[in-house]
Amino acid sequence: MKISKLEPAVVKDKVVVIRVDFNVPLDNGKITETTRIESSIPTLKFLIDNGAKSIHILTHVGRPKGKIVPELSTKVLVSTIEKFLGEKVEYREDFTKGDSLIQLHENVRYWPGETKNDPEFTQLILDGIKPDIFVNDGFAVSHRPHSSVVGVASFVPAYPGVVVESEIKNLSPFLSNEKIPGLTIVVAGAKMETKVGVLRHFAKTAENVLVGGALANTFLAAEGFDVGASLYEESELDNARDVLGLMEQHNTGFHLPIDVICADDINSSETLDMPVEDVTGDAKIFDIGAHSIKSYCEILQHSKVIMWNGPVGCFEKKPFENGTREILKIVSAQKSAKTILGGGDTLDALKKFGVSRDAFSHVSTGGGAMLEFLEGKLLPGIEVLLEN
Repeated sequence: MKISKLEPAVVKDKVVVIRVDFNVPLDNGKITETTRIESSIPTLKFLIDNGAKSIHILTHVGRPKGKIVPELSTKVLVSTIEKFLGEKVEYREDFTKGDSLIQLHENVRYWPGETKNDPEFTQLILDGIKPDIFVNDGFAVSHRPHSSVVGVASFVPAYPGVVVESEIKNLSPFLSNEKIPGLTIVVAGAKMETKVGVLRHFAKTAENVLVGGALANTFLAAEGFDVGASLYEESELDNARDVLGLMEQHNTGFHLPIDVICADDINSSETLDMPVEDVTGDAKIFDIGAHSIKSYCEILQHSKVIMWNGPVGCFEKKPFENGTREILKIVSAQKSAKTILGGGDTLDALKKFGVSRDAFSHVSTGGGAMLEFLEGKLLPGIEVLLEN
């Protein structure tokens, strides 16, 4: 994959449009987590230090669905960007030029044309800002064929920022179709649809695949277990069986929970750790059990490469946090292994349990983008960066 490189020479005296992912979590108008903003600061500093004429930041916040939602305005981001960047940031409510070196434009998803990659909306940005170059530093939105991701990049030279370049460098080795020695994949979450492509890929290349979350429930059901009243996807049972067949065909160790933490309700304080074969009736599975944790951790301790996407239980609730916490503890302690983490919920677990991102070889900023990249798909936001 030959990507154009962002060099000082292409930045000097240029008007730059940069797409970032500053879709930060908000609580009553307050930013509660700043990782997404912090991750793009190196790229913004590179542009400043190398003499960009003006820098125009495009991002979305939340899901306004083509409507103006005042509480999702990018204006809330200004002071935080200024804090980390150490520069004044001018807020622009549209795509006209202001006077400052760094200008943050309004939520691109206020305009319905953004998510449709509408040529008229793309032209609105081009006419208003008149960019010389485009920089994509929003890996997490690179799987979206939107105007601010691919539309603008189709008309001016396009380059990757530090975030996107790092993601490509760290994730590309996993696109191999050969067995990767010592590779263990931890995959969890709720929907088979978002994970089945990755599971099929790693059925060929991983040595072990560990599954948790509601995803595990679907596989348990596919293997004939009663999952009680637990969340699972009946419509995905055939896909699950197909994945199981691939794992067996390629001699890949596929590991499901052997015991689980059950309760009547996610808010219940009364829980039971029971073998999966004992789950029945109204019981609902919310985490992997103690024996499963021990088994998973033993595999991880002997792994040379670990990739993890998705917490293995409802870690937000204390009775169901053990699985995710203990796996996080083991993976973060693996100093001799290469460790890759990704997915928004996984990053939330880092924050909850006080584990630094520095404890891992690479922490991906993408959830869906990471999964699609690892499936081998050429993401639209990456495709526009390829050298001709």
